Amino acid sequence: MPGSAPAPGKRVVESGDLEGLVEAGFNRDVLAYLAQHRPSCHSDTGSALIETAEKCGDWIAFSPSFAQCRYVALVTRRRVFALGRGQRSACFRLPGALGRTALATVAVPAPEIGSDWVSFALFEADRPAPDLPFWTLRAYAAAREPDAGLPLA
Repeated sequence: MPGSAPAPGKRVVESGDLEGLVEAGFNRDVLAYLAQHRPSCHSDTGSALIETAEKCGDWIAFSPSFAQCRYVALVTRRRVFALGRGQRSACFRLPGALGRTALATVAVPAPEIGSDWVSFALFEADRPAPDLPFWTLRAYAAAREPDAGLPLA
C-alpha cells in the first residue's frame, strides 16, 4: 500500500503481531477492539493516514495485510495513536481537552475503541474535510508525552 519508503525513524510493518510492537497495558482497549472486530481499511484511508504521519517523528505504521486492506495502526513509544479503518474512518487517541476540541469540530466519539478515541470521516463530499495532518500530529504528540508507566525510548 505505501508508495515509497518512509524516512529514517519511520517504518512500515506488514503482518506479524501488533502486540509485539506495543505496550499491552496502555493499549488494552484498542487491542481488544482489533482482536474482536478485525476491521478492514480502504487503501485510500490507510495511505492518507500514513502520509499525514510523515511530518511526525519516530513511528511505525502496522497492518496485518496492506494488500488485503486490513486496518492500519500508527504506533509511537509502543502506543497506538491512530487507526485507519473501514472505507473512510481515521481514528485518533486524543485525551482530555484534545478530544473535547475534536468533538467540537467534526469528530465523533469512538468508544468501541477506547474512552479517549475519536473518529473522523474522510472523503465525504457534503462535509468539510477534517484537518488530518493537525489531528495526526496532536495524537502523535499526546502519545509521546512521558508518564510513569512507559519509558521514553
